[in-house]
Amino acid sequence: MKLGLDFHGVITDNASFFSMMSSLVLSEDSGEVHIITGARKEMFLKQCKELNLKPEYTHFFSISDYHIEKGTDVDLSDPDFPKMDSDIWDIAKAEYCKTFEIDLMVDDSPHYGEHFTTPYMLYRNELNNDMFKYDVIKKIRKRTT
Repeated sequence: MKLGLDFHGVITDNASFFSMMSSLVLSEDSGEVHIITGARKEMFLKQCKELNLKPEYTHFFSISDYHIEKGTDVDLSDPDFPKMDSDIWDIAKAEYCKTFEIDLMVDDSPHYGEHFTTPYMLYRNELNNDMFKYDVIKKIRKRTT
């Protein structure tokens, strides 16, 4: 199995659960865990240290680092939080998952899911809790089906 996990709002929100999930996937012969995040690798490592997190993973993908290396127009006025066109940003995780044949992506951002062909699991946390109200789900279903 190839599992994709977002960092902010997923691993940072429930590190013990996703650590257990990662261990199960990695215990398989060909199991892979891909951290797929917007954060630059340097920021990810810094925050792991600050939060005392030690996520197990085999692959790391940063939307920011990828697009900086690719030459996309990226605003680096705050190097820890690069900014770019939201259309480019929003599809990056979906494209990565399709390219690397990820079996399941877990993320806390509902709008990313619209771009996925890979199975996409929306993780509920305090920041997106309103998205799980019946009337909001009903509107999303009308828009995406």
